[in-house]
Amino acid sequence: MRRIVIPSLLVLASTAHAADHRLAYSKAENLEVFVVHADGAQWCSDALQLRFAFTSDETDSSAVGRVLPKLGGLLASQCPAASQLSWVSTDSSGNTLNSGSASQAGGWIAQTTAPAPDPVAPAATPAVQSATTTTASPPPVPTAPVAPVAAPVAEPAPSPVAETAPATEPAPESPTEPATATAVAAPPTVFSVAGWTPPLQKNAFAQVDFLTEVRDQNGCRFRLADKLEDGTENVRAVSSGVTCDADGYASGPGSLTLTRSDGVLLSRTGDAHFLAGLAFDAPAPALPIVGFDQDRNLLQLLHSEPASQTYYLLRLNRSYNGHWQSNNATVIALTENRDLFRELDSIKTTVDLAATRLDQVAPGIRNTHLYAMRDLNKGLMERNRDFWLYDISLSRHYRSKKWEYNPQRATNHLFAFERKEAEEQRRAEAARLREEQRQRELMAQQAEQQLRLYSQLRNDVRRPEELYASMTEDASYSPTGSGSYLRMMRGGTATYSQIVEIGKEQDDGWLIEYPYQAVLLSNEQTVLVEKGWYLIKGSAQLDPERKDDQNLPLTLITADSIQSCSEEQCADLKDPLALARYRIGNPDWTPEEAEELIKRARPDQAATTGAAR
Repeated sequence: MRRIVIPSLLVLASTAHAADHRLAYSKAENLEVFVVHADGAQWCSDALQLRFAFTSDETDSSAVGRVLPKLGGLLASQCPAASQLSWVSTDSSGNTLNSGSASQAGGWIAQTTAPAPDPVAPAATPAVQSATTTTASPPPVPTAPVAPVAAPVAEPAPSPVAETAPATEPAPESPTEPATATAVAAPPTVFSVAGWTPPLQKNAFAQVDFLTEVRDQNGCRFRLADKLEDGTENVRAVSSGVTCDADGYASGPGSLTLTRSDGVLLSRTGDAHFLAGLAFDAPAPALPIVGFDQDRNLLQLLHSEPASQTYYLLRLNRSYNGHWQSNNATVIALTENRDLFRELDSIKTTVDLAATRLDQVAPGIRNTHLYAMRDLNKGLMERNRDFWLYDISLSRHYRSKKWEYNPQRATNHLFAFERKEAEEQRRAEAARLREEQRQRELMAQQAEQQLRLYSQLRNDVRRPEELYASMTEDASYSPTGSGSYLRMMRGGTATYSQIVEIGKEQDDGWLIEYPYQAVLLSNEQTVLVEKGWYLIKGSAQLDPERKDDQNLPLTLITADSIQSCSEEQCADLKDPLALARYRIGNPDWTPEEAEELIKRARPDQAATTGAAR
C-alpha cells in the first residue's frame, strides 16, 4: 500500500527555494510537493500553484493523479481558502514533464493540460474613418474599412393570413446567407455591449408586463398601453382601417374603440398609426422593437455598427393618452468603445451615422438628443451617469433640413468618468498598500512572538527532561474520583498531547503502540500518516465497547495536529529549533526568516527582539 507523508511527518529540512513551501512528500512515489508563491508572501491563497518534483530519475506520469486527491484533506486544514490550483511536474533535473489544474469542486482530481496548438494571427480590425464636418444634410454614412451593416429591413405589406417567423433569428446553416425580409428584420451581425444584445421582437414583448392584448372583430390583435381595470372578458374591441401584419397584429393607419359589454365606452384611439399592435400618433419607423425603458418609452433598433461595436437605439416617448410619439424621439448610442468620444473626428463619425439613419427611417423627426452610454441597464434604466459617455442635441436647419449640432455645447461624460475612475484607482491602490503594510505589521508582531518563544526554548535546553515533558499532556486520574479520566469514563473528552509510535493501519484509523494501546481515528490530519514516531495533539475519548491489551476501555484519539519525528521517541524534538517549529506549526520556520519579516514591516528600524543566529 502506498503512503504519502505530510510535511510534519518528514525529517526537518530546509526548503528547496525561498519562494517554495514544501507541502508534502510521498516516499512511495518519490515525489515532493511544493507550493510556489511570491517571495515574502504567505503561501496560502484561493488559487495555488503546485510543483510536483520527482526525487529520482524514475518518473511516472500518473503519480500526480494518485497523489493530488490525497492532498484535499491537508489543504482543507492548512489552507481552507484554496478552491483551485494549477500544477506542473518536473523530473530530478528540474525539467517540466506535464502541467494541468484541479479544483475543490472537482474533488482535486488532476486535469492534464493538452499541448497548446500553434497560435493563429488574428485578423486586424480597421478603425472607423472619422468624419470631417459637424453639419449633415443628410451626411453620408462615414467610410470605414469594414462596411457598416445594412439597416434593418422595413416591413413588407402585411398579410392577415400568412404566418412568417421573425427574421431576427439567424439561420444556423449559413451565417453569410441574407435574412429574408419579414415584418421585423434583424442585423446580420450580433455582438454584445455590456452583456446586452438586441432581443427578438417577440422576446422583447414577452418581458413586458404592462401591456394588454385584445382582438378586434376580425381577430386582429392590439397591444394596449395599460392594463384594463376589469380585464378583457367583458370588453369588445372594434377597429377601423387597420390591417394585420404577418404575426396577426394591427398595422398601418386606423382607429380602435373599446366598449364594455353593457355599452359603456372605455376608450377610443382616434386616428392613429399602428405597428406590431401598438398605437402611434404618426407613422412609426419600421424598425425592430427591442424593449421599453422604465418609463415605458419604446426602444427600437435604429442601426448596428460592428466596425465600432455600437448599437443605435431609437427611443420613442409614450404620451399620456397611451400612444407612442413617432416624432418625439431620442437616440441611444450603446457602445463600450470609449475612444469613439475621445477625439472630435470620431465623435463626428458616430453622430453623423445616427443622423443618416434618422433621415432614412424617420424623416419626420426634426429635433433629437443623442446619448452615448456603455451599459444599457446601468446608463438608461438606472440613469447612472457614470455609464454615460457623451450627449449632444441635434436639430434640422429650418430651410435645408440638414442636421446640425455644436460639439461646443455637448457634454463629454467620458473625461469626467475617467477622472473619477483614476481617483478611485488611486484610492484603491492606497487602500491596498495600507492593507499590505497592516499585514506586514501583523506578520512582524507574530514573528516577534515566535522569536521570543525560540529564545525561551534555547534558554530551557539546559533542562532537557523538563523541556521534553512540556510537550506531553494526557488524561489525569485521582483516587478521590476527580480528574479528566473520570470525565472520559462518563463519555466526555480530554486534552491529548503525546509522543506516540504508530503501528499498522486498521479500518477506523491507525493503531498506537506506545505509550499505551490506543487508536488514532482517521481524519484530514491522518491522510498521509505512515508507521513511525509522532507528536500528536488533539483530544481523547474512551470506547466503551472495545478493550485494550490491559482490559481497559480502548482510548480513541482525534488529532488536531501531527508532527513527525526522525528519531525514536521523538528525541529530535528536544532540539529548540525543532520544538519551536512544532509549537509555531510551521516545519520550515527559521529565526532568520522571522527577523526578515520584522525588517520588511519596519525597514527603518532594526529588529531588536529575537535570539542570536
